[in-house]
Amino acid sequence: MAKVLKSKYNSTGERCVDACLNYGDLRYINEDGSPINIEIPCDKYEEAVSDFEDRIREGIIQRAVETKEVLKRGAFTYNQAKNIAIDGKVRGLDFFEIDGSVECDHILGVSGSIEYALSLWNGDSTKEALLKSIIRAIKVYGEGFINGLSLDNTVDISLYTRFAKNVSTMDYMTDIKLYKARNYTIDNEVQIEGIGSKIKNMSAMNLILGLMGALIGLIFIQVATNFGKIIDNNILFLILNLLCVSIGGIIFINVPKRIIDKYVKNNTKMIMDLFNEELEIVTYDNLLTEKEAHIVLKNITKGEVSKLLMDMKGSVNKKISSNNLVSKESKFMLDARKTIVLPSEYDIKEGLNRLVGTYNEKLKTNITLILYK
Repeated sequence: MAKVLKSKYNSTGERCVDACLNYGDLRYINEDGSPINIEIPCDKYEEAVSDFEDRIREGIIQRAVETKEVLKRGAFTYNQAKNIAIDGKVRGLDFFEIDGSVECDHILGVSGSIEYALSLWNGDSTKEALLKSIIRAIKVYGEGFINGLSLDNTVDISLYTRFAKNVSTMDYMTDIKLYKARNYTIDNEVQIEGIGSKIKNMSAMNLILGLMGALIGLIFIQVATNFGKIIDNNILFLILNLLCVSIGGIIFINVPKRIIDKYVKNNTKMIMDLFNEELEIVTYDNLLTEKEAHIVLKNITKGEVSKLLMDMKGSVNKKISSNNLVSKESKFMLDARKTIVLPSEYDIKEGLNRLVGTYNEKLKTNITLILYK
């Protein structure tokens, strides 16, 4: 079986370090006495490293170790991992309420396991998800991930470790896109229901407004020319009448529309900004995938957003109203996530073999091209 690498996600860097120690010694070590790599949430990593090094200087840790050889920066924050773990949709990723810790007893670690789940939730195949999770785990643990697997004696370990060292620099890896947090915004054309109805009414009155403008234009030219008495040319008088009628109609149709459009924009900007801010927070904290975010936005913009925006406009605390809107819509998406069973050690080794094989072939091709040149 694989040697399980450790993940210690806690609410503070100090607590992460506490979980790694046992009476001043490392809690997790390999059979040869070397320290086991321990994954720390990315937002607590610097604090954990600083605390660990302070304990070394103070002699609290009883062995000479390189801090960054023990503690590895995870790809996700504590809150992100906590939200996924509490949801209970990834088997093997657990949240312990007693101390608020998140742990994962799987070779992929917290980051690799979450990457695997996110890939599947985004619609990728299990093969694609497996490759992404392996790359993510290697980015976190480095060579430690390779050493943690029970590879066959026939395998050239040096090739695998070289692969691990070069994961972040290999050109062909750009074809495999790992999860990346993105900002999503609601359709800017969505308008408040009350104001939108005014625009519809204005559209219905366009004909009436146009006729009124045309009539005023006609009256203007008649008064200005004393009903045509000061113009001897009848054709010129007719052209002036048509021109004033047209201008009057256009002005009376377009000016009110521009005024209302500006009014709508000014009144919805603050509310839309609040909404998009909450959407960004929920998307980031809950690790919504691109597919999930698009579904959430589609449901909101097609459904009740106009009415809800109207409610928000009259709300005392618009921030709470916008938060409730986004949380309500995103919860449906989170509840719809299927339960993920993490890949077996055999599947991981097969996926790793495919990655290393591709890397080896690319390496040979590049060497051939260099020699040929």
